[in-house]
Amino acid sequence: MRIDAGSASAAGDVDVDSLKRVSGANLLKGLSRLTPAEISNFVARYPAQIDAVLAAPPAAEQVTGWWAGLPAETRTSLTASAPRLVGNLEGISLRDRGRANLGYLATSTSEVKTELAATKPGNARDVLTRKLAVLNQIDDAVTSRGTGGPVRSLVLLDTSGGGRAAIALGDPDTADYVSYLVPGMNYNVHDQIVNWSTTAEALYLEQRKVLKSLRANNPVAGRGSVATIAWIGYEPPDVFSVGGLDRAEKGADFLEASWHGLRESRESDQPFLSVFAHSYGSTVTLTALARDTVTLDALVMVGSPGSAIQSASELPVANSAVYVGEADWDPAVNSAFFGSDPGGVAYGARPLGVTGSTDRLTGAPLQGSLGHNEYFKAGSESLHNMALIGTGNARLVTNGSE
Repeated sequence: MRIDAGSASAAGDVDVDSLKRVSGANLLKGLSRLTPAEISNFVARYPAQIDAVLAAPPAAEQVTGWWAGLPAETRTSLTASAPRLVGNLEGISLRDRGRANLGYLATSTSEVKTELAATKPGNARDVLTRKLAVLNQIDDAVTSRGTGGPVRSLVLLDTSGGGRAAIALGDPDTADYVSYLVPGMNYNVHDQIVNWSTTAEALYLEQRKVLKSLRANNPVAGRGSVATIAWIGYEPPDVFSVGGLDRAEKGADFLEASWHGLRESRESDQPFLSVFAHSYGSTVTLTALARDTVTLDALVMVGSPGSAIQSASELPVANSAVYVGEADWDPAVNSAFFGSDPGGVAYGARPLGVTGSTDRLTGAPLQGSLGHNEYFKAGSESLHNMALIGTGNARLVTNGSE
């Protein structure tokens, strides 16, 4: 049975068993016509069908249209009965995905604990123990909130392999400025999701600070809201696998899809979209941009080992707003390990000051960054410049000497 737009008109009109033979958009349409109990039953009996949709999903544009066209009660039923699907389909609003993934996180944690209690010591138990640790770290990241920090939501949760996750800070469905943070080597979910979310919060707070300083002098210039996304939506390499580009290619697939999902779910209300990529994360980002399917409003690369892209002019970034920061004693910069060096003069990117300077808005001193891991340090020229760029105020970026 083929499920299409006109094949059924109400819940109960669909043969549940027949859905196991359809996929993609047709499966989504079929599921949305089931009762809550039927959805839960289908998800439990045919998890491979859900896997298949998430592995090869319909275009984000199709998903957005499908989701927006559903009655509120149907969206609620799908969120409760198929949280893994709703929480991880690009094109669904990130607010709805966050709600679904919280349910998926709780269910997954409970299931793993139950399995652990019944599993004897050995390899299988080790795998479950590792999975539970990943889930606990994600829970810590999404529930952590510093003083004055924004609300957090879990907008991506994939428990397979080493895990993939993304934490949104603020409301990316409505924010005027949305910033992705893409990490590099060793920044896996188990070890770094809490830290990377804290880093995203530091950028969020600095962006809010920039807008507040602007409002002090010009209320119009300081308008706008911000959201940041701590994105570990791929499995970053470690020291043993960093020499290849296979993870960059796979990560680029996920990152490109995520950008499409955000753009489509926001429809005509488009945010100023920036990406802040560190280390191997810049290689992932450049690989995604090379496909030229999504345009960013700004791109910042720090500690970059390069990519096959030869010039900033090749990148789909509005107004050539491509910036590169290179700290002293950072072994990755100037290495061009994966291709052209983004920091080279011939590349044509704009320099991002990272050595220390003075805030042009407040006159406060800004610290310098050293080595490979201080670019996002609170109080640094580097982080302040990122906040300026991410809020559309690149004209105020410093170069380390101003």
